Amino acid sequence: MVAETHSSSNSFVIRVPETIYQEMAAHVLAGYPNEACGALGSVDGTVVKNYPTQNVAEHPDDFSIISERDIVRIFNDIDAYDGEMIYYHSHPISEAYPSARDREWAKRSGYLYIIFSLQYQPEPPYARVFRIDPRGEVTEGHIERLPSA
Repeated sequence: MVAETHSSSNSFVIRVPETIYQEMAAHVLAGYPNEACGALGSVDGTVVKNYPTQNVAEHPDDFSIISERDIVRIFNDIDAYDGEMIYYHSHPISEAYPSARDREWAKRSGYLYIIFSLQYQPEPPYARVFRIDPRGEVTEGHIERLPSA
């Protein structure tokens, strides 16, 4: 399991070092006004690596897709350290919450989703993390930003 689950509920925590969080925020800002995307490698609920990618969606202003080539490269790298993948992307003009299309893709992939919202530009983007089960039910977790070493 990618995230630490709290036994009192279905909530979970993903720990992200501040340097990686800032890298992700810079990547989604650089993609604005389109959606930007990438992946994270995590071990035991802590993010250890950021994989910013190009958005290859046909309509990048409305959706985000990582290329097959990048996915294979990322999977192979994450597999080398026995990690788990987390998908992240941005919503340039809407809330950081899974859209209907996000939920449909996540049901099939099983990845955790970190979504950044840029709707309050020029304010910095903010992020939320979600687990989406095979029925499309959404559970929000918590992002714990770790101090950089």
